[in-house]
Amino acid sequence: MYNEDRNFDTDQLLKEAFTSEPEFKLSENFTDLLVEKVEKRFAWAQYLREFLIYLSVLFGIMVVSAVLAFVWYNAKVDNWLSFLASNASLVIGINLLVVFVLFADRVLLRYFMYRASSE
Repeated sequence: MYNEDRNFDTDQLLKEAFTSEPEFKLSENFTDLLVEKVEKRFAWAQYLREFLIYLSVLFGIMVVSAVLAFVWYNAKVDNWLSFLASNASLVIGINLLVVFVLFADRVLLRYFMYRASSE
């Protein structure tokens, strides 16, 4: 059963807290600063989430292309591995360049443009 005596102290404390004046004062622009900080955090999280979505889509396209090459064109794993081994620096460089350009476009550029427009 519900025990009313157990919650009496909590209810009394909440009633006191809501009816009394606070012992501190906030600055005039407190809400503006808080909103600005929250907007920056949500913008940064949204930009990173969008970057990860684009990155996963590119990875998915690469996986689907590889599976199609194996199924339709009877590609051999040995041929692919020898190509990747002989051109490892080129393959890694192209992948890093694509990830950097995507990150700069989807995250950094948009974040700095947002920051410049808010100032």
